[in-house]
Amino acid sequence: MFHFLLPKSAPFFALMLEQNDKLRASSAALTVILENTSEMEQRHREISILEAEADKIHARIARHLSRSFITPIDREDILRITKAQEEAIDNLFNTANRLYIFDFPQMRFPMLRLAHVLQEMILLTGSMLRGLSEKRDSHETRAFRALRNDSEMLLSMGLVELHDLDSPTPARLLEILKWIQVYDRLESAVDRVVELAETIDEAVLKNV
Repeated sequence: MFHFLLPKSAPFFALMLEQNDKLRASSAALTVILENTSEMEQRHREISILEAEADKIHARIARHLSRSFITPIDREDILRITKAQEEAIDNLFNTANRLYIFDFPQMRFPMLRLAHVLQEMILLTGSMLRGLSEKRDSHETRAFRALRNDSEMLLSMGLVELHDLDSPTPARLLEILKWIQVYDRLESAVDRVVELAETIDEAVLKNV
């Protein structure tokens, strides 16, 4: 009869899913940039807004963690999930920033394909996170591993393409260095999404 006096858990899953939505939207906007450079201005602004909104969600989760006695899963898992999502969004924002600043005359096919694969990986993490929130088995290990392998292949392909020099002029070398920066940021985003999926998988094993 005194259940209303007991401390309640903060809406951690709702916040983490909202954060995942920002991650998914950021990835989709980056893909649009790579598909159509005429969308650069608008989509770059959109990713900037999403990154700022995601920062606020991350801060809310951290604040709730510092004040909550009860959490739906281990607080370490909540912290790892929200941190991986936050860092993935930051890397997508940094990727978009470099594409915007460097203003390449055309985008590279491996980069576009890598962005598409990353988008699919993020959609899977959203499904996994929803499953965890509902206490049901949400393993997507096989599908996720296939996408991760695709991302590694596309990254290697993209870097090999960059170094396939016909005429190593100073301008061409500068363009290569710029593209390497972009690939590096997107690779970091992929790494964080892989970390996110692995953390959710571990939480599923412990809680479902």
